[in-house]
Amino acid sequence: MGRLSAPYGVKGWLRVQSYASSSSIIDYPIWWVKFDSHWVALELASVRAYQNDFVAKFIGFDDRDQVAKLKGVEFGVERQRLPTLEHDEYYWHELIGFAVINTSGETFGVIDHLFDSGAQAVVVTRDEERERLIPWVDHIIKQIDPESRVLTVDWGLDY
Repeated sequence: MGRLSAPYGVKGWLRVQSYASSSSIIDYPIWWVKFDSHWVALELASVRAYQNDFVAKFIGFDDRDQVAKLKGVEFGVERQRLPTLEHDEYYWHELIGFAVINTSGETFGVIDHLFDSGAQAVVVTRDEERERLIPWVDHIIKQIDPESRVLTVDWGLDY
């Protein structure tokens, strides 16, 4: 769902970078964070909009030094709490690892991750040699095949 960024103030607040397309992260009272290779549940005391993202305070974290340990940590919510999607909709994490090919049959490797550029989502592919960025717009994304785990794009290898 996002990443915990930097401490905000001295009373245990943290800046939050949301990967969600809306303010939906405020609807989840428990956030799971990957800390020292273990997933740990943190209960929100409060969360509010701040600039283009959010700031959050967790129960039991009352000063800057405590939350500084969470800087850079990714967080998520329990999958069963996420809204059910329509037939042709996908959560970004479901697309990680899909092979990416273009309409000419050339391969881009696999989807490493996605991010929001502000204008649109961007697919980041990786193969043995390089990383490529492909904008997620209707005229470029041609087909998503969840059974074969293949994303077909109208995008050149040299773009």
